[in-house]
Formats: sequence, structure tokens, C-alpha cells
Amino acid sequence: RQITALYGRKRYKTVVYVAIYGRLRPFTIVSGRRNVRPGSEAQENMTQTRINFNAFLTNIGMILSKTMSLDTMPHNILYHLCEYLSFMDILNTLKTCKRLYMLIETDNYFWSRMIKSQVGPKLYQRYVYEIFQNPKNSDYSLYRTEKDKEQFAKRLQNHEPKNVCGLWLLNMLNCKDNNDGYIAYRSIVHQKLRPRTNEIKMSLTIEEFIESYLNRTKTLTKENIYQISLYKLIYYYLIEPKRLLGVDIFGINLYCSKDHIRCANSIITTQEYDSKCLTGRCVRLYSNSADYQAGIKGKFKSFLPGIYEIICCIKLDKNDKYLSYYNQECIKDDRIKNSVECYFYALADHGLDCECGHEKLNYDWFESNYMLHGNSNWFNETMGKIQVFELSDVYFGFDIKRDYCYRNILLDYIELNIVE
Repeated sequence: RQITALYGRKRYKTVVYVAIYGRLRPFTIVSGRRNVRPGSEAQENMTQTRINFNAFLTNIGMILSKTMSLDTMPHNILYHLCEYLSFMDILNTLKTCKRLYMLIETDNYFWSRMIKSQVGPKLYQRYVYEIFQNPKNSDYSLYRTEKDKEQFAKRLQNHEPKNVCGLWLLNMLNCKDNNDGYIAYRSIVHQKLRPRTNEIKMSLTIEEFIESYLNRTKTLTKENIYQISLYKLIYYYLIEPKRLLGVDIFGINLYCSKDHIRCANSIITTQEYDSKCLTGRCVRLYSNSADYQAGIKGKFKSFLPGIYEIICCIKLDKNDKYLSYYNQECIKDDRIKNSVECYFYALADHGLDCECGHEKLNYDWFESNYMLHGNSNWFNETMGKIQVFELSDVYFGFDIKRDYCYRNILLDYIELNIVE
């Protein structure tokens, strides 16, 4: 009121705005009225008002500086600030002082809040509550009873040993080494054709969750993993890249002989150097009659229940090295010009499968993407979604055929992203 009386309403607003946007720093009020005689009562009032106002601003600044220190800052403000940090930045923040370490490291509320802010309320509900509260699915509903397993294993034994490698699907599922992948495949087939129940839910126990971490990492032991907040482990699982590099994937060669005497069940893939890919190395997929590499196969270990989108980071190339061979084959059969086909398949131990065949990955798909990206740019191709009901390994395979070595696919990595 004193300022208004001395300077008028317009100057009063100016003073207040400067005080707010000036971060409450003390400043000198400049006289705005004319004809104020020195030594008069009005001049003394102006001087006293200026002193009082500067003291008020100084006190406000001191109060704010004390209340906004790290030791006195409310927990919710610290939590909110951490929502803008990456996981590694949060870990580095914990090392700055004891208070932050005690506040964040073992606080389930903090990590549950981070889960909700990063993945949204639907996935938060699924991974914090639902999968741990849902009862386990029965072996009967999943076609996993002992009788079912014996039936599927017996069916696999009916194949000749060389066909276990010679058939693409059986090779991809590593049926030469064990029958786990084949049992999972037959279970999915029967669930689709003759479902025993419509109430299969995603379920997981705490023990299975801990076991999944121990299967994926060698740095944690069973003793120290129980000292980590459960929600922190869930948060890290949700944000970590679920990626398998092409250079770490096995190639598939369908050539085999009786009793696997000349078996090439797992071969080294054809690797190349590329500075634009993730690690500088990638895998080239092609097929021909002389050196037949039918594709690649791999396995993701210990995946939690959920719905995952499968993405392949690939690049297309027309290999001039085999252009003459391709032209010779085209002369023999003109249909070869439009005959490239690709096939991707994935399945989970306890879940459903994902299939992307030549209806999509065909000549038109290759040529359109080649025109769009050329032979130098990598791009992500979505193969589909896979659903996992219980803790599972995920098998996958990717091949190309009828390309006659000319149209090639280069693979950088395969990634599974959690979706709603």
C-alpha cells in the first residue's frame, strides 16, 4: 500500500514483477514521482519504504535458501526430479550422499513410482500386482501334463535323426539337443486347435522372478539379490534392452547325414563389418545351391510374462557378386525375378507364437524397402507380437530363400519390446 501511494498502481506492478522474476533479489526502488522536494515528509516515507521492502525480499530469499537445501527438500520433489533421470543417472545420484542412498536404494515406493512414470499405468498394474497375484496356470490347460509331454516326445522320436537337422523348424528348435522346444511348439499347436480353457493368465512367483535374474546374469548371487528392492529389479527388467546381436546367433544349415555323422546343426554365421550397425559387425543372410545357409536361429532366456513386440534391425542389399549367377537362373525361369521369400517364426515355452511369412516378407516388400532405404541405411522391421504366460525361453528363427544370392538381408540385432 505504501508503494502504491508513493509510485502509483502502474509502478507498483512493475516493482512486484521484477521482484518475482528477479528471483527475489534485493533491489533499489527508483522514485517515479516528480516534484518531491528533498528533505520533505514524502521523501522520508519513500526512503523508509525502500528499506523495508529490501529487507522483506532479503528475508524471503534466506527462508527459501534454507527450505530448498537437499537435506530439507521434501521426498516428493526428489522423487519427481528422479523421474527425468536415466537408470544409470539414478545410480550415480545414490553415490552423492547417505540421505539419497537411504531414501532411494531400498524404497519400494520410489521404485514403484518410477515404474509407473516410465511404462504407464497399465504395465505398472501388470508387473507390480497382477502377475504376482494371479494363480499359476494348470499343466492341463497348457498341455504340459506328463502324458502330453510323453506324447509329444514320442512324436519327435518318429523322425529320422537326420531329419531333426534337415527340417527347418526342428533345427530351429534345437531338437537334436533336447525336446524342450518341440514340446513347446506342440503345446501351442494344441492350444490353438483344441483349447482346454479360456482363462490362461500371466502369472509369476517371487522365486521364479529371482531365478530369472540369476539365469540372465553372472554378477548377482542368491544371497545378495534378496537385498535389492523387488520393485527396483522389476524396473530394471522393464527398461533394459532385450536384444540379441546377429553375431551371437547361430546359423542354420539343413545339410545332415544319417546319425548326424556330418551334422552342421549350428554353424558360424557369415559376418561382415559395418560401421553403422550397433557393434560394427552384422550377419548376411542368403541362400544358394552351392553354399546353402538357410537362415539363423537363437533363444532369449528367462522372459517374464507379458506381450512382446519383435523387431529386427535389418538392411537390404543386392549383391553384385552373384549377379551373373542370378541372371543365368532368370534365363532358365523368368519367374525367379520376383521370387524372393523370407520367413520369421518365434515361440515361447509357456505362451503363444508369432509368425511372419512370405505373405508380407516377399519381393514387393524387399523392393519397396530397398527403394526407400537403399543398401546403406538400417531400419527396424516389426515381425509381430508374442505372448508369454509364465517364465519362458523364447525361440526364434529367420530365413530367406529363392533369392539366388542376389537379394540379401543383413541383420544387426533382434529385439523384444514390452507392449501393453
